[in-house]
Amino acid sequence: MKLRTLTLRGIPEPVLKAFRASAARNRRSLNAEVLVRLEAGLEAAARVREPEGPPYEVRRAFEEADLARLRSDLALTPEQRVHLGEELARVAAAARPRPRLQRVIQFERYEDYLDWKRYGDRAP
Repeated sequence: MKLRTLTLRGIPEPVLKAFRASAARNRRSLNAEVLVRLEAGLEAAARVREPEGPPYEVRRAFEEADLARLRSDLALTPEQRVHLGEELARVAAAARPRPRLQRVIQFERYEDYLDWKRYGDRAP
């Protein structure tokens, strides 16, 4: 068996530190530690079986109801589409909660403001 050389660049510092610490614990060189880890990873990958059957789930882009709605929308004329869009906008606006209106109260004198604070809308 002919041995090949592999050069790794850009190894993150934490990974390199972990490899060096593991090599020191196992009394191996850094090169031997990397080789042991690579072999262990290949053995683990060989034990994993790929699931049988189709690799991807086949789904339909449109269900029948969606397809029927799309066909009916495409059968409309441009004017009918605009009319339908305006109607949907009106329905959506009616369904939206309306913001509470805030009152603006103006006072000519500070005393009037104090009376309003004291009595509210029921003036003395």
